[in-house]
This record gives sequence, structure tokens and C-alpha cells, in this order.
Amino acid sequence: MAKFICEFEGVRGRVLKLYDNKCVIVTNQTLGSLISGNITDGEKTIFLCDVVGVQFKKSGALIGYLQLETPSMQMNNQADNMFSENTFTFAHGKNGITNGLMVAVYNFIVDRLEELKFGTPVIAQVPDFEAMKVYSQEPAAEQPESPVADTDDGEFLEEDVYDDDNYIDIHCHYCGEPLSFLKTEKSATCPWCGRKIKL
Repeated sequence: MAKFICEFEGVRGRVLKLYDNKCVIVTNQTLGSLISGNITDGEKTIFLCDVVGVQFKKSGALIGYLQLETPSMQMNNQADNMFSENTFTFAHGKNGITNGLMVAVYNFIVDRLEELKFGTPVIAQVPDFEAMKVYSQEPAAEQPESPVADTDDGEFLEEDVYDDDNYIDIHCHYCGEPLSFLKTEKSATCPWCGRKIKL
């Protein structure tokens, strides 16, 4: 029997239910799903053993998406990855979802695929995705604060990676987890350890 891990509420009516051996993508009837042409999609279960690829795009000026590619790819909107029935769409900062959280979900699914397809243990511990969502929803004043973060003015971010997606890709100075922030942000909170980071 499949073990439930976490549920994520995206945009355009999409909900992702993550299990240890499958993903369920639910499309609710919303204005967004009507506009994208997915309002009749309903609920689709994709077993990870049938997945041949995973496509991921961070949310930026456009919404982000996580697509599970299957051999048949019998789906609507085949010309648009963002709105296929095999795709979960999300927006950074909405419904407790951040790009960092979705990167962790993407990495978990890819590692789980490797385990299922090659019988190789990869995942030592399932990430606490629910805790990551809680951190991203809490007001900044309630986040645990570090005196170091208030005094170093972000000078520790020497490994910043700037690319053409308007995001800074870094690792948290405190917990080492990967993070992604808009280049225009002056400060942010790590969704894993909850500490403030000056950018």
C-alpha cells in the first residue's frame, strides 16, 4: 500500500498528492483551470515506476511547473508543458509553496525514481515537506532569528549564482540547503531552518 507523504496546493486548480510510489494530480474546477483548458481533467494517478522523465521549472515571471513524463503522454495541451494533465503548476509564495520547496520535491521524486528503477538506496530520510510549507507561511516576526544574520549583511553569500531566470540560487549559510530568491529581494527567510538571510 502506498504511503502518503504530503499534499501541495498549486495554482490553476492544481493539487499534488505525493506518495512514496505514486503522485496524484487533482484538477479542481476553478477559473484558472477553465482558462487553461484543464477544467475537465479531474484526478490522475501516475505511478512512479511508469515515469520516464521529470521536467521542472521554477516560478518566476510565469508560474512554475513539475511535469511527470510517461511513455504514452496521452494528455491534453500537448503543445504546452505547463498545462498538460501530467503537470502540477505552482507560484512562488502562494499557498505556502516556494521555489525552494518545489526543488526539494523535484529532487525527492528523481531520487525515488532511481530507487524504484535501479534498486539502489538513495534517500536516507524523507524530507519534512509539511514543515517547509509552515516556515514559508509564517510571518517574518515569528521566525527564529540569528544575531549573525543581523550583523554580517549577507557577506557570506559569496557563492551566489546569477542566471537568466531573475533568481539568485544559493545555499543557506546556516543549514546548507539550496535556496532560490528573486534578485530584487533585500532579505529572505530560509524555509528549512527559518533563519533570516540578508541578500
